[in-house]
This record gives sequence, structure tokens and C-alpha cells, in this order.
Amino acid sequence: MPWFRKTPSTSGTNNPDPLAGRQWLQYAPEDAAQCQADQDALERGTIPEGAKRRVQRTVSGEMPWMSTLSVSELFLAELLHIEPIVQVAGSCYYHASTDQRNRIYLDSNLDAANLVRAYYQAKDVSLERLREEARNAGAHAVIDAKHHFKREGTLVHFSIVGTAVRFKGLQVPRHPLVSSLSADDIYRLWQRGWMPMNFVLGYHWHCMPVGYRTRSATVSWYNQEVTTVTERLMETRNHAMDRMRKDAAEHGRADGLVGVSVESQIEETELMFSRGMGWDPGITIDGTFFPYEENGMVEVPAFNTEFFATGTAVARLSRVPLLTSQIEAVLTLQS
Repeated sequence: MPWFRKTPSTSGTNNPDPLAGRQWLQYAPEDAAQCQADQDALERGTIPEGAKRRVQRTVSGEMPWMSTLSVSELFLAELLHIEPIVQVAGSCYYHASTDQRNRIYLDSNLDAANLVRAYYQAKDVSLERLREEARNAGAHAVIDAKHHFKREGTLVHFSIVGTAVRFKGLQVPRHPLVSSLSADDIYRLWQRGWMPMNFVLGYHWHCMPVGYRTRSATVSWYNQEVTTVTERLMETRNHAMDRMRKDAAEHGRADGLVGVSVESQIEETELMFSRGMGWDPGITIDGTFFPYEENGMVEVPAFNTEFFATGTAVARLSRVPLLTSQIEAVLTLQS
């Protein structure tokens, strides 16, 4: 594993460096054994020793705690007897399987099934690392969790940061709740008998090959809707929402989803088709015939439709404000 040391430039003696004399950060090589131990810890599903030390030093008061809560949210948290402990985080950098040319695999429905699974696996791994830090802090929940998803080709990166908190007077669970809701939002839910349950994801990615009729609509001299692409995007959205409901149900009770945010994207691309076992002269897409080339391949224009949603699953426990025993029962059940 390569490491580097950042040092100021010494070149150009006739033109002194204006930054010369300033203090620079020094990056010393890490102990190889510690690097291996950290990697082993991640593979076992736990977190590196450095993360454990950071949490322990914060909980003990050796280091000041950090929080994603605003000043007003911190004020409300204290009124509700919610004690912020430490800022916790989880992250995962995940590769979706590809072919030899680093292209995304598509299934028989032209969905990027491996990429979709990579999103969910990156999310689950990151959340578990977040919970592990919260467990080390003795937290009941992680609130105001802020996430970031990013995809570059076949590489998916998911990170999430939130504030680990204790609910005074309750037994600490083995699996802290994780919610993107603020202390104010959680208090309002409690007052109406709702309990936040889990952070959930809805994601789907589809590749739609098109022919002349669809392509001509994108280069027409007058305004018109490209209805075929619109319809496929809505189908992609429906699949993402179905996956979101399934994700919520798999991680506990879910009567509804709140705080849902969505993103969608359409991009023009090309899709490669290869000749099957027989001798087919080509393939017909959207009324357009695309003949195979000598190598048995043909490139077809296409549109990628992608839909992404996140939110918090909630359960209705009462029609009146929740009792401490009801909140504790949910935390115990989650354990």
C-alpha cells in the first residue's frame, strides 16, 4: 500500500516559494501491521481501532463532541432529555461487477441488477459501521443522519454522518436506530404516536435502447415530449419505490415513510448487442433495424433512466403521545 509525505517545494531557487516557511502537514507511513488489522476489522464487519479510539476519547470527555444538530435543535434535544454523545459516521466504496471492458452488466430486462445490488450493499455496510460507532458510544439512536451517494461508472460510494444520542432513562439497545430526522421531527412524531424505525433506500437503474422514432423526437425542430422515455422513467420510478417499501419492511415494521427525497436522471448512451447462437442478420428496436457487423456486434442508441429515493420508515404505535415503555419496547425489538 503506497503512502506519501507532503513537503513544500524546493525548486526554483531564483524564484522563492511564497509559501516557504509555513508549517506543512506531514504524512508519515502507517505501520503495516496496523493497516492489515484495520482491513481485517472492516472485513469482519467491525470498525478500525482509530474509529473506536475517537469515539471513546469523545465519550470520556478527552475530546469535545461534534454534532450535525443545529443550535436550535440542540436546545430542543436538551428539553426532550435527549443527550448528544458524539458524531458518528459510516462509509463504503463499492464496485459493481463488470465485463472485461469495464461495462455494466444488464440482465434480460436491461436492468443494471448488479449495480442496484451494489447500491444496497454499500448502504447496508455503511449503516452497520455507523451503528457500530454508536454502539461503542452507548447510544440509543443516531439522529439527523446526513447521507451522500455518488456513482462513477461502476463504482458506488455511500457515506452517512449523524449524531449519536441517548434517551435518558432507557436501556441501551444492541442495534441503535438510525434516522435522517432531526430532534424536532422525532419529538413531533412521538407526540402523535409515531416511532421512527429505519433509514431506507429506493433505487433502480434501467437502460432503454431506442430506434429512429424515439431518436427523431430528440432532434425535431419543434417542441414535443419524448413519451417513450418519459414512460420508461416512470416505470423506473415505480421499481425504485417498490424496492424502497421492501427495504423498509426487511428492517422492521413500517406503516409509512416520511422525509422522502428523490432524484432522477436520464442520460443518452449506447448499448451493445451481440448475435446469439443462430445467424441473425440484425436486431429491430423501436421499428428500426440495426444489422450486426462482421464481429457479430451492433451498437444501438439508448437512454439510461435512473431513480433514487431515501427516507425514514415510521410505525404508528398509538393515537396519543408515546410512553417511555413504548419507545423502549421498539428499541429492544430492534435488538
